Amino acid sequence: MQLGDYIPWPFVGVTVLLVVFILVTPVLLSIGSAPGITSEAELIVDRVVGQSTLSFYVRALGATDRYAEIRLGLADDFGWDGSGGVPWSNLVWGSWTNESNVLELSLTSAANPVAVNVSAFFVSAGGNALYVGILAFFVGGSSASGETLYAASSTSGVAVPSSTAVSNSSLPLTILLVTNSMGGI
Repeated sequence: MQLGDYIPWPFVGVTVLLVVFILVTPVLLSIGSAPGITSEAELIVDRVVGQSTLSFYVRALGATDRYAEIRLGLADDFGWDGSGGVPWSNLVWGSWTNESNVLELSLTSAANPVAVNVSAFFVSAGGNALYVGILAFFVGGSSASGETLYAASSTSGVAVPSSTAVSNSSLPLTILLVTNSMGGI
């Protein structure tokens, strides 16, 4: 009898690969400190049906990546009703909130329309990344068909739906911010 009769070689190969992956995985995860998919910043927009405030949350897709700084500015009273173009030049950033060394930053606003200027700066030994976006939101309509959240962005590369029904099944709305090409604040 040979050893191959007792232990099938394909099984040995798979077992050895599995052991190698188990041993190497912690090393691979610790290397992940460079900017990447888990540090990508997202803006989450939420509104509870029947309430007048919009909630904004900025955090990483990985939800555990800490940002060196997150800044969130709001502008209102710029005359946009969800149709046509947003008068971006009329925006006056009246209130700013910023935090350092945080996982997330949140803010609420009862203004309608409201514009959001967001930046999230990620710093690590593997590199830095600045995620940005300027967006506008308006909640309109109160007919039998319900309310609609209108959205627009002046930041190239930030994709937003032009309109979304306001309901518990359609919100929250998640928007990925873009990496600033300058790479730093």
